[in-house]
Amino acid sequence: MPLDPQTRALLDQMKQGGFKPANQIPIEVSRTALTQMALSMAAPKADVFAIEDRNIAGAGGDIPIRIYRSAAGIDGEKSAAAVFFHGGGMYLGDLDTHDHVCRTICQQAGITLIAVDYRLAPEHKYPAGLEDCYAALCWVAENGSDIGVDPGQIALVGDSAGGTLVISCCLLARQKGGPAIACQVVVYPALTMSDGEEFPSRTALGSGEYFISLDDFAFFRKLYLHDEEKEIRDPLVSPVYAENYRDLPPALVISAGYDPCRDENKLYAQRLEADGVAVTYRCFEHTIHPFFLFDGVIDAGKEAQKLVADTLRRFFAAG
Repeated sequence: MPLDPQTRALLDQMKQGGFKPANQIPIEVSRTALTQMALSMAAPKADVFAIEDRNIAGAGGDIPIRIYRSAAGIDGEKSAAAVFFHGGGMYLGDLDTHDHVCRTICQQAGITLIAVDYRLAPEHKYPAGLEDCYAALCWVAENGSDIGVDPGQIALVGDSAGGTLVISCCLLARQKGGPAIACQVVVYPALTMSDGEEFPSRTALGSGEYFISLDDFAFFRKLYLHDEEKEIRDPLVSPVYAENYRDLPPALVISAGYDPCRDENKLYAQRLEADGVAVTYRCFEHTIHPFFLFDGVIDAGKEAQKLVADTLRRFFAAG
C-alpha cells in the first residue's frame, strides 16, 4: 500500500532539510533533535486534571516520574493506571518528548498515567533502563493508595524502545512473580536487538528511506549492550527469544506498514495468541515508525493514540 500523503510529505520535508540517520549524529545532538522534532510535530496538548513530577527510588538512584491525573482517582476514588515507557532507541527521549502523548492517553482513557524517565544508554547500559521500568511498576503497585491508583488495575504502555521495555517488563514480572499487570500496550516495539534479518520487513524497509535503518539498529545495539554476543539473545533484551509468552497480560499490538519492525510485531501478536493470550493487532499500513509520536503532522498518530486510550478504557471497564 502507498504511503499516506502526510507521511510522504514529512519524509520529503526531512530529506530536503538534510535529515541524517541516527547513527551519523552525535548523541547529544540527537537528543536535542528528538526533543525539537517531538515538540514541533506534536498535536496541541490535551488538558488533564493535574500533573505532578516526583522522584522514586531505583537501583541506580532516583527515577524521575510524571503523574498525569484525570478526574478519576481524586477524592479517595481509586483509578486504573498506565505506566508509560517512552521510545527513543534506548538512548533518546524523556518526560518532555512524550508529554503530549501521555496527556492524550490520560484524558481520553480517564485513567492515571505515570511516565517513567528511565536511565538511558550509553551512560547506563542494559539492564539499567529495564531495572528502572520494573522499579516504577513495583512502586505504582506498592504505592497505589498514595496516588489514588487501584494496584489491581495497572497497564504498561510504550512506543518503540518503550514498547520493547514493556514486553521485557512483562517477562521480568512473570519471572519474579509480580507485580500483576492488567494489560500491555506496545506500539511498534523492536522484538530483537539484532539486525533481525529473519524478518523480511527489516531488509525491505531498513534502507533508511523510511526514517529508521538497519545501521540505526546496529548503532542502538552498540550503545545499549555491554557484550553483544552474550546479551543479544537474552529474552529481556530481545523478547523474540523468549521460550513462550504464556501467562503474559492481554495485549494491544500496534505496528506501521512502512516500519522495519512490522513483521516482528505481527509475529509477537501471533505468538501471544498461540500461547493463549488475548491480543488485538492493528497495523497502520500507510505510515512509518514514529507516526505515533508525530500526531501533529500525521493524523494516523491521533488515531493510534485514540485506539490506545479506547482500548484501556474498555479493558478497565470490563475488569
